Amino acid sequence: MKYWRRVKKTHPRAVAYADRHYTRQTPGSPQFMPPGQTIVLLSEQAVFGWWRPKPGIEAMHHLDGWTCTIFHREGKDGPLASELILDAEDAISLYGYDCGGDGLLTYIGKHLDGTCFQLAGYAPVGAAVDGKMLLGKPYRPWLYPPPLQGELL
Repeated sequence: MKYWRRVKKTHPRAVAYADRHYTRQTPGSPQFMPPGQTIVLLSEQAVFGWWRPKPGIEAMHHLDGWTCTIFHREGKDGPLASELILDAEDAISLYGYDCGGDGLLTYIGKHLDGTCFQLAGYAPVGAAVDGKMLLGKPYRPWLYPPPLQGELL
């Protein structure tokens, strides 16, 4: 990954970015990701969270893939949001996870159009119960780097 480093879901700077995101349900909480498998990424100006339910548990959207539960970028300097998204996709394979048949997923708030995700190759695949748009992208493992080895996991 070029722009991100993996951190825990309790990392203070990641939590601070999450507190300023429009989806934040409990600002000030010491962590911001749902239970399950998570990959939290932090850059100089953004936070990104991948989530997948624990094996054997079905997600509420009934799809089998990794869902971006948060992407919050501050400032206009640096890489484009779509570049950050594409770079964040590498984390799934780098950390040794498989993806699931429904690929990569994200919800877009009603007040947004999802341009940055669409520029990264995501397309509408449905809507959530609350009216948010659900975007998806096939996961093609051969496009991503091989898993990291040893203590870097």
